[in-house]
Formats: sequence, C-alpha cells, structure tokens
Amino acid sequence: MATLLADLARGFGVEPDAIRFIRRRYNTHWLVCTGGRRYVLRRFGVWRGEAESLWEIELMRRLAALGLPVAAPLAPPKTIDGAVFMLMPFLAGRALGAGAVSDARYRELGRRLADFHAALASMPAPPQRPGWTENVQGALPFAGGVERRTELLRALAATDSEVARRFETALAALEARDLPRVFAGEPRMVVQGDFAPWNLRLHAGRLTGLLDFELAHVDVRAADVAFARRGYHDAVVEGYLEKTPLSGAELGAFDGLWLGGIFAGLWRVLESRLAEGAVTAHGMDWGLAQLGKTRPYRGRR
Repeated sequence: MATLLADLARGFGVEPDAIRFIRRRYNTHWLVCTGGRRYVLRRFGVWRGEAESLWEIELMRRLAALGLPVAAPLAPPKTIDGAVFMLMPFLAGRALGAGAVSDARYRELGRRLADFHAALASMPAPPQRPGWTENVQGALPFAGGVERRTELLRALAATDSEVARRFETALAALEARDLPRVFAGEPRMVVQGDFAPWNLRLHAGRLTGLLDFELAHVDVRAADVAFARRGYHDAVVEGYLEKTPLSGAELGAFDGLWLGGIFAGLWRVLESRLAEGAVTAHGMDWGLAQLGKTRPYRGRR
C-alpha cells in the first residue's frame, strides 16, 4: 500500500518524503509531506460510485473559485480499480470545537454558516448529487416511493421489530409535517450537509478551512441550518439570525428537516444492506438516539 500511495502522489506531481494515515470514515485520507509542504491524499469510498465522487470534486472547484477555503483538487482526479483518488491542500488551523461544544461556539457556528450561505448567493444550484435526495423529501427513499419504503422497513422489521417500530413511529410524525408542501416554493441551493464545529478550521479568528463535504447535496437552506443545529442546539439558529433572517416556516421546520436527513441516510443504508442480502439493525444506534433528542426550535419566531 505504501508503494501505491507514493506512486499516486508522484502521479499528482508530488515526490513524498513521508505519507501518514489520517482517518477513514466515508472516505480515506493520508497526509503527504514533501519539502516542508503538506498535502492530503483522499480515496473516495468505493460504495459512493464515481459519479457521486466527481460531483463533489466539481463542487470543491466551484467553491474554491468563490474564494472559500475548501480542499479543492490540485490536479485532475485519478480512478484506479473503481476508486477515485485526489490530492488536495492541507488546511491548517484549529477546529472551532470538538466534543462538548459551548453555546457560544454554536452561536459562532451559526454566524459562520450564514456567511457561507451569503458566499453561495451568486452560484446557481447544480443538478442534484447522484443518488441523493433533499431532506425535504427524506420520508421517502431515493427511488421506488412508498412501495420501496415499505419493503425496506419490512426487511428491517424481520431483523429487529422494535427498531423498525421506533423508526416507523418517527416516520409517521415526519410525514404529518408535509415538508414537501411547506418548502414547495423555496429556492434550492448547495448545502454543506455537516456544518459542524469540528469541520471548521480557524486561525486568528479567520476561517482557514471548511472540511467534509461528503454529505453535501442540493436542498433548501434551512436543511443546512438544521444539520448545524443537530436536533437541539438552538444557539446555532440564534447566531444565524444575527446575520440573516429566516422565515417562520423555516424556524418551525428544523426538527423535521433533521429527521428527514436521518431517514435519507437510513434508506441508503437499508438499500445497501438489502442489496448485499444481509439487512441488520447494527450501526443504527446513533439514528435511534436522535429520535429521542430531536426537538422543535424554541427560540424567537
């Protein structure tokens, strides 16, 4: 693997002095050091598919062109055995927060998100990310409608009826919100999808890095605020409102949009496991926990 990584770096025009594994989540990252400079080599998750990976890469290019501090590719990506690789700059700075984040930090996060949205105002929304749907439409899977949803939930119930029951109860409450109708006339834009304190890098009060666009897609802006709020951090909304007003419909929908994102992820997981012939409830603890923590926005309307 070390030889392959070194050859990949050379293919991008960098002669590495050292390569060190950073982390693996949706994608895998390595730090590449050469001559005192640092880069990051990324392998996109193969399960995402080439089209989805290239959509994100193109988005990074467009955001960098707007002057935003994102990890845009330094050279055209390379596809090897179905996996997409790219080399990008190392974005220095300290994270806005990690672990237990204070309300003050979440309020700052809201202000930073409003600035991010303002920077995107001149960028037309691209086509939807391949294989994705809006959080507004999260009560249904990407394809197949109600029939496919019933099939997926039935497969989950056959494995763990209690987990399926809890999701079905939350799903009924979400559908009663009728978010597609509420947001039918709202403009769509690119949302970052995980605007969290640990994904922002700062130096001397200046934003030096905005990381992790693995969940970016096209949606309403309130979906991005809902992601940053993470179900209950109202300070995010207060910070956003310091910079940009939000409508009553948006303020009243944050909990529903957050749950829409949880269900959009659930459908993708179930689709993948059903295709593999092994539907299980393993790994769904986080989503289940959100059902208990998520609540409506309690601030000003």
